[in-house]
Amino acid sequence: MDITKKNWLLVITIAAFILGCNWGTSLAAEASLGPIIKVGLWTGQANVVVASDGPLIVVDAATGKQIKTIDAGQRVAIGHQSQRLVIGGQPTVSAAIKLIPKSDNAASCYIEVNKHRYRGQIDFWCSPSLAGLTVVNRLPVEHYLYGVIAGEISPNWPVEAVKAQAVAARTYALYSMGRHKDEGFDVCTTTHCQVYLGRERESERVLSAVDATRGVVVTYQKQLIPTYFFSSSGGYTENSENVWGKYVPYLRATPDFDQDSPDYRWTKTFTADEINRLIAQAGYKIGKLQAIGLSPLTPPPVKAVDRGVSGRVKSIQLFGDKGSVTVSGIQLRNILGLKSTLFDIDVVVPVQKKVDFRITDSYGDHARKTIEIELPSRADTRRTIEKPDIRRLSGLPDEEIVFIGSGSGHGVGLSQWGAKAMAEKAPAGDTTYFRKILQHYYRGSEVINLY
Repeated sequence: MDITKKNWLLVITIAAFILGCNWGTSLAAEASLGPIIKVGLWTGQANVVVASDGPLIVVDAATGKQIKTIDAGQRVAIGHQSQRLVIGGQPTVSAAIKLIPKSDNAASCYIEVNKHRYRGQIDFWCSPSLAGLTVVNRLPVEHYLYGVIAGEISPNWPVEAVKAQAVAARTYALYSMGRHKDEGFDVCTTTHCQVYLGRERESERVLSAVDATRGVVVTYQKQLIPTYFFSSSGGYTENSENVWGKYVPYLRATPDFDQDSPDYRWTKTFTADEINRLIAQAGYKIGKLQAIGLSPLTPPPVKAVDRGVSGRVKSIQLFGDKGSVTVSGIQLRNILGLKSTLFDIDVVVPVQKKVDFRITDSYGDHARKTIEIELPSRADTRRTIEKPDIRRLSGLPDEEIVFIGSGSGHGVGLSQWGAKAMAEKAPAGDTTYFRKILQHYYRGSEVINLY
């Protein structure tokens, strides 16, 4: 997809013209607000309740004709029956409708759906394949971003970090247009696309950061790119191919500055029984875990075949008494609920203070004897098994498998905590430092004004 300014502005202008012919008091977006994006709020709903701070026009999506109006503050239930919508208990002949603010200043209004407030327009239709109502928020990209930023980053962070997040979110939204086209919308509201909260957590700092970067995107060789981002890396980001298996030239491992992240270092401890249960639930029938195959973690750049440049686990071996399996770091992260794939493993066993053994005398009589063991330090009650490539479990009671990890997220692209640290060191008065932040994490990219 070529994303020259000329082409994008043409698309945006056409979209604004079309919307202006359809009850345009609401969504006749200026070109400066970007194209219209369709956000899937809910699917498979039996019914929803809507309201607004201003009057709403209800329009039949097929004919463009006004069906009715909903007064400001009025709460109305919308359901479905026989593939037709029911509004306020009254059946209609419409399979799809639009709720459009009637106000001349529609951008300042909101529509409430199930007690969540949204800018723009709300579309409803009956979806046989999704067994109920599909609810979609239709609005300009720039207004969509108002509802994204606070869900992805703290608006109280340094402004250049918030602006970097706004540009990354804008680029990702434009790149992802049509991702859910089979369901009738562009993007969803979860981390699968980007977290979208509507108007619930808008703030002046969020609006200011979005407005200050309006139309700014990240490109590589004149193409929009998927500007992946995550919370923190643990000190070093990762090459794309070591996480998702595909080389991407602008998603290269680079030093990070996320030492202030609460997840910069973390641990998670399991018993052997817990590990066995979770592995079995994931469908791996290897029996009782006896050993784990993983190279020791070393400082980056790491060259081990089972780890990425940052040290993130690419593959790990699990040996049981009934078989073995090799899983990816991502698979194990999901199975165990780990914060990242950047981790090392300690097998910790209790220190024995007593030895119990049998005695047989010359007459064949048997007896058992217990002897106390003197330890160097009585405070030291546990020990860590050394870390070769194969970490063997002892099978002793109270044995623990400890994951010592770093960072939170997949580790590819923009580190949010790293961006915060970079922004804190930005020269005073530099209002374009967000561009340097973006180019640090998206290597070889350009940051341009698209519209």
